[in-house]
Amino acid sequence: MKQVLKRVLAGCLALCLLAIPFSVSAEKILYDYPAEGEDTVTAPSAMMLYLGVKPEQDVILYEKEADNRYQPGSLMRVAMAGYAMKLITEQQLDMETVTGQYTLPLFNHYVAGTGLHVALMNFGETWTLKDLLTVSTIQTAADAAVTLATVLSGSPEAFVEGLNAFAQELGCKNSHFTNVVGLNEEGQYMSARDVMMFSRYAMQYAQVRNMLELTQWTVQPVSGGTKRSWPSSNDMVRASTGVYYSYAVGGRTGGTLTEQSLMEYGSLDGYEYMAIVMGAPKKNAKGEVINSGYADARRLIRWGLIGFEYATLVRKNEPVGRLTVKDSAKRQTLSLVPEKELFTVVKKGTDLDAVTRKITTEKEFCIAPIEKGQKLGTLSLYLDDKLIGSVPVVAGEEAPRNFLYALWSDIHDAIFSGWFLAILLLLVLAAVGYVFLNIRYNRKRNRKWRR
Repeated sequence: MKQVLKRVLAGCLALCLLAIPFSVSAEKILYDYPAEGEDTVTAPSAMMLYLGVKPEQDVILYEKEADNRYQPGSLMRVAMAGYAMKLITEQQLDMETVTGQYTLPLFNHYVAGTGLHVALMNFGETWTLKDLLTVSTIQTAADAAVTLATVLSGSPEAFVEGLNAFAQELGCKNSHFTNVVGLNEEGQYMSARDVMMFSRYAMQYAQVRNMLELTQWTVQPVSGGTKRSWPSSNDMVRASTGVYYSYAVGGRTGGTLTEQSLMEYGSLDGYEYMAIVMGAPKKNAKGEVINSGYADARRLIRWGLIGFEYATLVRKNEPVGRLTVKDSAKRQTLSLVPEKELFTVVKKGTDLDAVTRKITTEKEFCIAPIEKGQKLGTLSLYLDDKLIGSVPVVAGEEAPRNFLYALWSDIHDAIFSGWFLAILLLLVLAAVGYVFLNIRYNRKRNRKWRR
C-alpha cells in the first residue's frame, strides 16, 4: 500500500510539472564589474544573476561572452541531473526502491580508458536511483553516471539523444552532448548561458537542489558492495578546503585539464545570487595552481550579495497614466494601473526617482465596453536607458458602452472614413460628368433645332 501511495503521489507531481511549461527567461540589467587592480573577473566567459523565487523572476546582472562554447567536463552533470529528474517524474519512478546495476559491459564500453574518476562500483553492484543520481551529481563518478543513464533510458546513447532534444526544448543554443560520463571530446560543449538555463531547470526539483548543496554523501549498496562515503567535488562549500566561501550554498564544478568551469550560488539574508564561470585558467604563467575559477565565482557572488538590493518599482493599482475611451457616456478617459507589483534588483544607492516610465498601447484610444482589469498595454521602466522591468497595465475602472454615443461614433467614423470619402468623390465626379454631358447634349440639340 505504501508503494502504491508513493507512485500515485509521483504521478500527480509528474502531471503538475508537465502541465506547467517551464520558463528560463530572465530580465536583464547589465552592469560592469567594479574592477580595481587585481580584483577583476579573469575568466573569458562568465555570468552573475539574482535568483528569484521562480526562474522567470531572475535578473541577469552581469555577462561576459556568455554564449561562447566550452568543454564542460563534469559540469554537464547539472544538465544530466535536471533531465534525469524529468525522466524519473514522467516515468513515476520511486528513487528509494528502483535500482540499477553496474556491469562489465558498461565498464568496457563507457568507462575503461577514459581516465575519469569513478565511485569504485563493483561489477554486479546495485544502487538505488537516489544514490546513483546523488553520487553522479556531486562527483565525476563515471560508473554511477552510466548506470543511471541505462536505468532511465535503456542505454547511455539513448540518454544522450534525449538530453540533446531536451536542450532544444529549453532553448539552449550552445550546448551539445556526446556522452554522459563528462569526457571532454569534440561535439560536447556548453555555454555559460546554457549552464544557467540547465541549472535553473534542475533546481526546481528539491532533490537536485539538495544534492548540489551536499558536502558529502554515504551510499549503502542494495547488493554487491559495502557502505562508503564520497565528498563533494565542489571545494567552495567544504570548510576544509582552501577555497571555501562561507556564503556559498551549492554548485557544481567541471572543465578540462587546463581550464576550470563551474556554477556556484550563494545566499545572504534570504537573497541568492548565482555565478557561472567558463574557461578560467587553472594555472598562471609560472605553472602555479591559482584556482581562478573559484576566485571569479567568489568575486561575483560577493558583488551580488553586498552590491545590490531588492526594490519596488511599481505598486499594484498605482495609477500610472490615462487613456482616451470612446463610445462611453460614463467617462472620456480611463486610468491605467499595473496588473501587479513590479520588483527587481538594482545597485545599492540607486535613485529610484531617476527611473523613467513608458506606457505602450496598441492605439491612442480604446473603445467601450472596457472591463475593470482589462489589459490595455505595457508599462516599461528604464534606468540610464536600460530596461529594468516591464509589467502589463490594465483599466483601473470600467467604461460601459453607450448606444447613442456608439451610433454617433459609427456614423462619424463612416463619414470620415477613406471609403466614404472615396465614394463621395466618385459621386461628385459622376454628377459633374452628368451635368457636363447634359449641357453638351442640349447645345447640340438646340443647334440642330435652329438648323
